[in-house]
Amino acid sequence: MRIIICFVVLLACSSINALTVDEQLLQLRDSFFEMRGILEEKNSRMDALELQVAQLEAKVIQLERVEIQNKMLMEEIALLQKKVRTTDIIDQPSMKAKKQMPTSCADLSAIGHTLNGLYSVIGNKSVESVYCDFTNSPNDPGFQTWLGHIDVKSSPAYFFVRRNQTFDETRTPIVFDIEWLNEGAAYDKTTGIFTAPAAGIYFFSVTGTAAFPASFFSSRLFFQIGLFQNDQVMAYAMPDEVDAYYQYETFALQTTLDLIKGDQISVRIQSMSEGPSLVAGMYTQFNGFLLEEDISQSLTLY
Repeated sequence: MRIIICFVVLLACSSINALTVDEQLLQLRDSFFEMRGILEEKNSRMDALELQVAQLEAKVIQLERVEIQNKMLMEEIALLQKKVRTTDIIDQPSMKAKKQMPTSCADLSAIGHTLNGLYSVIGNKSVESVYCDFTNSPNDPGFQTWLGHIDVKSSPAYFFVRRNQTFDETRTPIVFDIEWLNEGAAYDKTTGIFTAPAAGIYFFSVTGTAAFPASFFSSRLFFQIGLFQNDQVMAYAMPDEVDAYYQYETFALQTTLDLIKGDQISVRIQSMSEGPSLVAGMYTQFNGFLLEEDISQSLTLY
């Protein structure tokens, strides 16, 4: 009886174990199918993403080709515009007839300049420096920026001279016959006259010493010296003395003049009392130089 009972118990336990294994297999199969479904879904998404990436790469390649084509087209347009502008300049009778030198960025643009930068143009009286921005239209305030004047001289003109001997003549150019400097040879040491080689602004200076002789009586002695433009006095200096003893008096005069080509500058004793004279040597000198040339008078603009 005991044997029968044990057999029944063992049989029951075996059935229970067998059912558990079957359930586990079913669960594993379900899990497998579920996992396979998930993987298939992911693969499908991956394929879709790869397709999108391929499409984007194709679009990028297409855009790069379009950009290259646009660049080539813009270069062709620029060349055509330059050719048209050059043709207009050649066909324009006024520019061809006048041969006008550029006075502005607009003129530079008209003759074919396209690069932004610093340029020299002809102003009213001098050469001027301007910055041209050709990316702007001529009516734009930023098209031309004025920077300043350029010191251009068609010929140098500066001198420094002295006199070898005393001088006491009135109303005649004083001849300074010792040349220390005479660049441009505008000063003539045989006549004492400086002739302006070009129109412009000049500076002149005269410094010297006047000698007043001794006198038995104390009286005023004077010495009036002037700088003349042609025959018109432009500046005076007047040393004087009232002492009875021999005396020296210094004088100086400076002036800045607007001259035209051919104007003559000289130093003259306008008037003086009896006895004084101009001391020579290093005590008296005359010098001048061209500050700024009126370049419009020196260049042929048309």
